[in-house]
Amino acid sequence: MGKTILAATILALLVMQANAQISVVKLVGNNTKDYAIGFGAFIKGGVPVSEAADVTLELGADIFFMKGSGGDYGTIMCPLKAGYRYTLNKTGQGLYVEPQVGFNLVGVTSLPDENDNTLNLHYHGVVFAAGAGYLFTIGRAPFDLNLRYETVIAHGGSNNFVGLGISRFIFFRKRDSD
Repeated sequence: MGKTILAATILALLVMQANAQISVVKLVGNNTKDYAIGFGAFIKGGVPVSEAADVTLELGADIFFMKGSGGDYGTIMCPLKAGYRYTLNKTGQGLYVEPQVGFNLVGVTSLPDENDNTLNLHYHGVVFAAGAGYLFTIGRAPFDLNLRYETVIAHGGSNNFVGLGISRFIFFRKRDSD
């Protein structure tokens, strides 16, 4: 039942407004020097709640490979987050801030053990994110250039990263002023 409600909620938000994004991400904090710059992708839906703001729902995946592992070892996180994006000039365009909170649905860190076998550490946890960006259009195509800090808290520790991304919006419902 809970999965059905979640799926219906995600679908409803995506019908209102959606975007797909790619991002460059870097793990930061303790024990992250062995990780290369990673990449992320997500789909995000939003519902305008005023001329200045949207309530958002985002499902993403972020992948970080360990340096020198040939892609055999690293970390993947798949967070589901809800947020509130507020444009500072109150138009739905321009500079914005967006706090988000959610849950990491899938988290796996793959490491070599002492016998050079793969050790997979699985985790879930609360996700907090803070982002800022710039919403703009090129022709009639809306875009979002953004920077965010995100942390996944699990098992008494956390994975923290900074991401720089760009996305293209697909609107299924316009703001009242459009």
